[in-house]
Formats: sequence, structure tokens, C-alpha cells
Amino acid sequence: MDDVRYTLRQLEYFIAVANEGTITGAAERCLVSPTAVSIGLGELERALNTQLVLRQRAKGIALTAAGQQALISALSLVKQAEQFQSMVNEDEIAGKLTVGCYTTLSPVLMPTLMAGFMQQYPQIEFGLEENSQPELERGLLDGSLDLSFGYAGIERRELQGELLARAVPHVILSESHPLANEPVVSLRQLASEPMVLFDVSPSREDWKQMVHELDIDPVVAFRTKSFELTRCLVGQGFGYAVLVQRPNTPYTYDASRVVIKEIEEKPKPRDIVALYPDGMRLPHRVAAFLAYCKSRVPDLQNTV
Repeated sequence: MDDVRYTLRQLEYFIAVANEGTITGAAERCLVSPTAVSIGLGELERALNTQLVLRQRAKGIALTAAGQQALISALSLVKQAEQFQSMVNEDEIAGKLTVGCYTTLSPVLMPTLMAGFMQQYPQIEFGLEENSQPELERGLLDGSLDLSFGYAGIERRELQGELLARAVPHVILSESHPLANEPVVSLRQLASEPMVLFDVSPSREDWKQMVHELDIDPVVAFRTKSFELTRCLVGQGFGYAVLVQRPNTPYTYDASRVVIKEIEEKPKPRDIVALYPDGMRLPHRVAAFLAYCKSRVPDLQNTV
């Protein structure tokens, strides 16, 4: 086998440049000088005999087509190296732990879980990515994420999920809605009224499955990619919404107020799961964080 002519450090510099878009930003991220990053990146390109980046004055750095392909492999190699180190040193729970979380779950799950885990293991350095579930699943498979939290049911076959908590969908209405004082509401009764749809996967797919099972055809007046915008539109009387997460406050960002109502048709609970690549032996720090999250299940049940 030919000698390997590049180093993990060079790969880390390359990944940092790709993420930050500038040599200076990458240097700050890696805690080294810009000169060190520039030299390391140049040595990597020479070792691979390939131009990975385009250096554009006043525009930062852009990846070439070869660089975009190399980035995927670089992320995987660095992740494998971290996993190797964790397996060798089983007694130490330390180092970088990069976790993804579905956009509506992240505010109610991640700050508390991260803070509690770091109190026990202060040597952990957290990275957090908030996104739609399909994007997070891609991150698990390309090695940029160690673990991700989302919903069960539509995840890829290459991923394995472990149950953390269950949450039941509910309806939110404005406080002035005619049904605001009712203990429960019927989706069939609301079907003719305007609806605000939180249009992000997998919430979108869950909603479609729900209305299909009930054989109703809701009137979607607005589609949003923002959980809080959905609540604001409902609070201002633009329609009702079906959501899963339950913020601790009834007030929205624009100071309107919404009320939560249980659904008469009793939709199926949604399983909240921790996802990771199927068949993967989890590094010690990842397994420890997953075990910690599972130990907090009673608390999680009360927040989602």
C-alpha cells in the first residue's frame, strides 16, 4: 500500500474551511493561526494532487467539485478516527459530541440534556445541529453527526432508533375561537375551517397520515416552516393547527395567546427516538449520552 501523505489534522483544517468559508474562520475554529490552516490546506491539495478549494478575494473560499466530494470522505475519516480513539480509551468520556435534533424538538430537549450531561462529564464538547429530519439523517450517514433525535416511522433503513418518549398530537386554537372553552375538539368538526400547517418533514407526513385515517380533507390556508410562526398565525385567528410539542407558555412571540386542546379522535402517539447508523458500535461518549437521555425519559415525557 502506498504511504498515506496527508494527516488527520489537514483533514480537520479542510473541514473547518468548508464549514466556515474563510481561512480566518477556520483558524479560529481550530485554535491555530491562519497561516497554519493555509499551509495545511495546501499540503493536503498537493498530497491528493487535486484542487479542493477556490480562494476568492473578498468572497472567502468555495469548494471545487472535487472538494465537495472530498469533504464527504474527510468527514467520514475524521469521524472514524474519533471512534477509534474512543474505543481504545473506553474509560474516558470526553471529546467532541455532535448531536442533531429535529427543529421543533430541539428547544425542549437539547438545552436541558446537554447541560445535565456536561455537569457529569465536563470534558465533553458539544456540537449541535437543528434541521429537518431528512437532513439530519443524511448527517448521520455521512459521519458529520454522532447521534440525532427525531420521530420514528419514516427513518431510513440504514438507521436504528431507540425510544426516548412518546408525545400525543393536539390542536391549538386562538383564545377567541368559538371552541376555545371546550375540553376536547374534533378534527372532523374543524375540517371546514382554515388550517395553518407546520410544513416540515416528518410533521407534514404525520399530518397527512392522520387526515387519511380520518378520511377528512382540511382547508390549508397557510403553510409555514416555522413552529413559532405557526403559533403566531393561530394566535391571531388565521386558523387552527395540529402540533406535537407543547411549549410551557400559551403566549406567542407576538404576545397573542393560544390554547391547547386534546383531539376527540385520539390520534396515535408519536415516538421520539434517538437515531444512529444501524450496526454501528457507538463510541463510549455517544453511548454514555444516549444512556443519559434514556434515563431522563420521565422528564422528557413532561416536556414534549
